[in-house]
Amino acid sequence: MTRPASRSVLPGGRPSVVALIVALAVGLGACGTEPSASPSARSVAPSASATAAPSASGPIGPVQPAPGSDSSVYAPNPGAVVVAIDPGHGGCLDWGVPDPRQRGVRYSEKAMTLAIGLALRRLLEGQGVSVVMTRDSDTALAGDDYPQLGCRGAAWRDVNGDGESGFDPGGEVRTRDELQARLDLANVARADVLVSIHINSLTQNGVAFAIAATETFYTDETPWGVKVTEPLAQAIQDGVVRSMGAAAAYDRQDRGIQAHNLYIVAPPLLKTTPERPDPRKQPTRGALMPSVLTEVGSITMRQEQNLLASPAGQEAAANGIFSALADYFATRPLAVAYSLPEVEGAPGTAPEPQPGNGPIYWPPVADADHAVVRLTNTGSQPWPTGLHLLAGSQATEQPYLRVPPDDLEPMMPDALPAMAPGEAVDVQVSLPAGDGGRRVAWITLAGPDGPLTSLGSPPLQLAVGGG
Repeated sequence: MTRPASRSVLPGGRPSVVALIVALAVGLGACGTEPSASPSARSVAPSASATAAPSASGPIGPVQPAPGSDSSVYAPNPGAVVVAIDPGHGGCLDWGVPDPRQRGVRYSEKAMTLAIGLALRRLLEGQGVSVVMTRDSDTALAGDDYPQLGCRGAAWRDVNGDGESGFDPGGEVRTRDELQARLDLANVARADVLVSIHINSLTQNGVAFAIAATETFYTDETPWGVKVTEPLAQAIQDGVVRSMGAAAAYDRQDRGIQAHNLYIVAPPLLKTTPERPDPRKQPTRGALMPSVLTEVGSITMRQEQNLLASPAGQEAAANGIFSALADYFATRPLAVAYSLPEVEGAPGTAPEPQPGNGPIYWPPVADADHAVVRLTNTGSQPWPTGLHLLAGSQATEQPYLRVPPDDLEPMMPDALPAMAPGEAVDVQVSLPAGDGGRRVAWITLAGPDGPLTSLGSPPLQLAVGGG
C-alpha cells in the first residue's frame, strides 16, 4: 500500500432457563438495489425439540458453563471469539506494492502480508481462538480474470452493487468489489475484530524514501470507533512497533495511528456531502465490528524489506498484532457472540460462497418459523442483570443490513440470566410467516445503555421470507 512520506495521508452451571418468542415486524423500503435474486444460503430449519407453535413458550436449556482453558487469549472460552484476518492485496492482478527493486514475487506486498497473516492465524489458533481468513493463498474473491496479463482466475462479480465489475485501468472497480467481498465475509462470519495487514511504500512525488516505519489506520465514524476501535488501533500499533523494533537491526519510526476512512475500515457513506460526493469511495456495507488496517512496515527500505520477507520478520509483525488482540479480549468488558448450533459450523467457520455475479456471502436463511440461537458472553465481565434481545427486520435485496432497522423492539418478556464470561445459553427465536418478500432480521443483545452493536458486537442477521 503506497502512502506519502509525510504524516498527512490522502484518501485513497446455573439451572436457569430462558425462552424467547420473537415477532419480527416487516420494515419499509429496500436497503439496496442489487438486482439479482438472493442465492440459496444456509437454511435455519426447525429442530425435533423445537416444533412448538410460535405462540408457545418453554425452556430451551440451562446456562452452559464456560469451558475454561489455559489460553492466553480469552481463557474462559477462546473458541467463542472470532478474529478475521485480511492479508492485504492478493491474486494475479493485485501485488499491492510491487518489489521496487524487482527481486520477485517473494518480496511483493501481497506475498509478505499473506505470510504475516498465516503466522498470526497460527498464533491465534494455537491458543484456541477461531479465525476467518479473507484469503489463505494468492487468490482474489471478486474476480481475477484478465488473460491480457496472463491472469485466468475467477470470473468478475459486482459485489458492492454499483453496476460495475472487472479490471479497469486504474484498478478502482476491481478493488472496491474485492474489499467489499472481504468485508462481507467478516460480517457474515460475525467476527469480533477485523485486522487488515499491509506494508507501506513511503513515497512522495514518485520518490521512494528509505524509511522503516509502522502506521495504523481506523475510523472514528462508527458508534464504536472512538471508544473501542481507537484503543485497539493504538494497541496494535504499539505491539507491532515494539516487536518489529526488537527484530530490526536499524532505526525505525513510529508514525502512530490515524482516523482515516480507508475502504476496509470505513463505514458506508449514507449521505453524500460536497466534501464526499461519491458513495463508491466507501463500502456499500461497512465492517460491523472494529476494523483496523496496520501498515506493519515499509517496503521501500532494503533492510526492512529483507526482514519482512523473512520468517523472523513475519513472526515479529504477527506477534505484535497477536499481543494487542490478547490484551483487547482480556479487557473488553461487554460483548456477545451469536451462533446457530443446529445450522452453522463452529465459530469462525467461513460462510459458503454463493454462485452468481453479485455479492458472494449471504446470511443464513430461516426456512422455518423459529430457530435456536446460542448467546455467549464473550466479554471480560459478567453480564449485568437486565440484558434482553432486540429485533427488527427490513425488506432488502442486499445480502444483509448495513445499519439496524428503525423498528428494533424488545422481543422477550424476561431478561436474560446474568452470565459469567464464557458462559452461554440457548434461546428460541420465533419468526413470522413469510409474505413472499425477502427481508433480513437483525437481532442484538441490549442493556440499559443500548444495543451491544453500538460497542462493535456484530448482530445476528437472518434472511426471512423469499429466501
